[in-house]
Amino acid sequence: MTYPSNCIKGIPNDNDLTKDGTVGTHVFYFKETDRDDGWTEQSINWEDNSDVISFTLRQTRSDGRVHYAAGLAILPKAQLDRIVKLPMVLNRLSYERDEPPDNDNPYHGNILLKADTPNPTMKRIAGSLALAVDRLIPPM
Repeated sequence: MTYPSNCIKGIPNDNDLTKDGTVGTHVFYFKETDRDDGWTEQSINWEDNSDVISFTLRQTRSDGRVHYAAGLAILPKAQLDRIVKLPMVLNRLSYERDEPPDNDNPYHGNILLKADTPNPTMKRIAGSLALAVDRLIPPM
């Protein structure tokens, strides 16, 4: 499968940004998900075209509030591929395109982490992902 050059990670709250204006490592923490394939996931959008950023910034929660009130983190796929190949990470990190069946988000995908990854390793991987962010997009 061919992927675009960047993926987009939403930043839900202002407290997800550090005092120096960078994205906090915890934004990339993996939480348990209901998958049966041995992976946990964190939602991203793939930057397929110029509309994806505004589309992602307009996404709302079920109660109507803007989902990514603090903006977006742009993570180059080349950096994601570099992290995937690190010896400490090898075979623990991956990614996918995961369009929902109702097609309300054709850009959706996930960064994947093996579910049996020890918490300290997950945090190191999350730190690597946070450091690899290329730029931040402010909210609308």
